[in-house]
Amino acid sequence: MLQLSMRSYPIRLEYTIQNARLAMKKHLPMVEMENIPPQLQISQPAGKLTIDSTDYYHSIGLKTWAALSRENYDRGRQAALEGIAAIVEKGNRLAQISNPATNAIADMAFESCFAAKGELSFEPIIAPSVRYEASPAQIEVIPGKINYNLVRGRVDADYQPGKVGIQVTQYPRLDISVVDVRV
Repeated sequence: MLQLSMRSYPIRLEYTIQNARLAMKKHLPMVEMENIPPQLQISQPAGKLTIDSTDYYHSIGLKTWAALSRENYDRGRQAALEGIAAIVEKGNRLAQISNPATNAIADMAFESCFAAKGELSFEPIIAPSVRYEASPAQIEVIPGKINYNLVRGRVDADYQPGKVGIQVTQYPRLDISVVDVRV
């Protein structure tokens, strides 16, 4: 008797899979800031101080040669005018010698017995003149500022696609054979 024998071999596949890869590297954004503070510069040149003590020294009797000469000139002129006035007055009195009511010569002799008394006067002492002229202040303002530099962030990406490799290691087949089997 004949017997039919069928033998099948399935297909065999071999897969090689390489997964896709995405490598990402982030660079964060950066802000670099520099703060320059404001500045205030104030300066003031020295003022001018003037002290004039000329009147003070004159009031205590210490005078320059020019002031002393001017004062002596004024005193001499005044003394000459007073002397002329006294001579004129005596002349006027002597002119009235014929007047029986007054005895001009006797009165003048009596008056000459008494010497004129000197005067004592107190003069104020004049303070020195002090003046100060202030110089104006010089103000300079330098405004502050902020310097900044922006470094943008970025993403570096490296994509490697995946691979699928399929290889047939055994093709499908069907073996059919007829066998004579005797019993």
